[in-house]
Amino acid sequence: ELARVADVVMKRKVSVISVQPDSIKTIWPWIENVKTTMLARFYLSGKKITEQQVSDVTEMINVALKNGADGAQIFLPYLALNSLVEQTHIVRDDMFFNKHLSIGLDINEIDSCDWKNLFESLQKINASSLLLVLGKDAGDKSDFVGRIYGMLDVWDVTNNFDLHFVLGQDSSRIEQVLRLIKSEKPQLLNRARFFVNC
Repeated sequence: ELARVADVVMKRKVSVISVQPDSIKTIWPWIENVKTTMLARFYLSGKKITEQQVSDVTEMINVALKNGADGAQIFLPYLALNSLVEQTHIVRDDMFFNKHLSIGLDINEIDSCDWKNLFESLQKINASSLLLVLGKDAGDKSDFVGRIYGMLDVWDVTNNFDLHFVLGQDSSRIEQVLRLIKSEKPQLLNRARFFVNC
C-alpha cells in the first residue's frame, strides 16, 4: 500500500503529502529524490496541552524528522491552541529549523470572532501553514461556506503561512473554497493546498 502511494506521488508530482509517523521511514527512500514535502501527522487532545504532551509529541516529531520527514502536522482542538503556542513558541525555530510546522484545526470549532486570535497564535509559533479540517459535514445545513468567508474576510496581509484543507470526499467543498479564495483573496490561490485520500 505504501509503495502504491509513493508511486502515485511520483507519477502525479504531488507537492505535499501527509504520512503517519511510523510510515515515514518506509516511504522516504522512494521519494527522497522527488520534490515532495513529506509531513508527519500528530494528534493532541484536551482543552489544554500539558507539558507531558508537549514532551511526548516533541520526541515523536524529532524521530520523524530524523527518518526523513520535512515537517509535522499537529492536529488539536482549537481551545488547546493557546496552551500549545505558549509552551512551544520559544523552541519552535530550534526544533523546526528549515522544517515545516502545520497546525490542524477543525473549522467547525472556530467562530468568526476567533480568527484574529488564531492568526496571531500562528504567527507567534511561526507556523508554516494552517490546516483546516471539515471534521463533520452537515451538508446543506452546514455553515461551512460562511466560515470560510469569515476567515478570508479577516485575513491579514501579514499572515505568512499557507492555507491547507482536509475536506473529505465531497469535491464540491474544494470547489467552494477555491471560488471563495479567487473572489475574496486571489493572492492566496498559490498558497492553498487540499489533502485527499490517495
